[in-house]
Amino acid sequence: MKRGYPPLWLCALLLVLALVWKMMGAPLSSEEFGNLRTPFWQARVLLPSRLQRVLQLWLPGQFNGQEGQTLNEDGTDPDQRELAKLKTTETVMLPVWLPQEGKIVSMSLESYVCGVVAAEMPAAYHAEALKAQAVAARTRALRQVSDSGCLNHSGAAVCGDSACCQGYASMEDCREKWGAEYELYRDRIVSAVQATRDELLTYEGEPITVLYHAMSGGKTENAQAVFASGEPYLVSVDSGGEENAKGYLTDSTFSFEEAAGLLSQAFPEKTITAQQVRRALTVGEYTNTGRVKTVLLDDYELDAQTVRKALKLRSTWFSITADQNGVTFHQRGYGHGVGMSQVGANSMAANGADYQTILAHYYPGTTLEKQ
Repeated sequence: MKRGYPPLWLCALLLVLALVWKMMGAPLSSEEFGNLRTPFWQARVLLPSRLQRVLQLWLPGQFNGQEGQTLNEDGTDPDQRELAKLKTTETVMLPVWLPQEGKIVSMSLESYVCGVVAAEMPAAYHAEALKAQAVAARTRALRQVSDSGCLNHSGAAVCGDSACCQGYASMEDCREKWGAEYELYRDRIVSAVQATRDELLTYEGEPITVLYHAMSGGKTENAQAVFASGEPYLVSVDSGGEENAKGYLTDSTFSFEEAAGLLSQAFPEKTITAQQVRRALTVGEYTNTGRVKTVLLDDYELDAQTVRKALKLRSTWFSITADQNGVTFHQRGYGHGVGMSQVGANSMAANGADYQTILAHYYPGTTLEKQ
């Protein structure tokens, strides 16, 4: 080999590394780095399935997987085979109102929990975070059953609307959302639900009121600061490791006219003009965690939770600035901030915490037990 040229083995190694990098879905440009949907370390979850597909293309005689098939050789639907792992001799059945179908469907509790985890938490999250989400989803469902069921859909114990009960993703929804990674993600979620089967969080012997959200911003909120009442286990706790998550800090900008119009719809009893927004919109009072409790607009005191909904802000942890073009809300975190932070749970799991530790941290004073 001529001097000055790298050895062939090094060239081959670099080629293999480049291929693995691309198979992991790794970014190649600064723009792609900025658009990562999940922390980069989680790409390792995808590597085995993508490597298998490459080998199927290169060595079809050696790797004849079942990908793309509906039935296996034994005639069993792969989805049903996975869900069968969740069946017990005493299966709890739930009447669930599904917005996708517009009707109540009866399903087992554990199948419902699978659909909730698939809808509410990214399937690429750490396995221990998925387990924590499974316990939270199961506990919330059983608490609603013991109360009065779904308030918005008569005859249903729970529904699949995240604005009412919990989100729910059917197998068809998951296939559309996950694409080629469907089987990998399905198996991860079923495994998380199976590993925590029949487990729920209790306080003084009763299932707790479970709340969770996407990302706290570094500290969760006390329930009483957001809702009408609080619970001794829904209190503020630190939630570290969220700082590098996508969407940790976001800005939302509105023209003065646009902001005035949206706020007028949310507060119809008040007269709100663009001139007022330009001149006097500011933060009034904060909660103990640093989130905004009230917003001032001249003589008006506006509830920050209502302002958030009206402007579709990601959280009430925000500051306000204005210039000649409009008003900007600088936000931190995503969601109401009460209970378990999903990004925080994922960070704890990545640092070695198991799901029991995660749940004990975000719901202090509760007990994890089997029903």
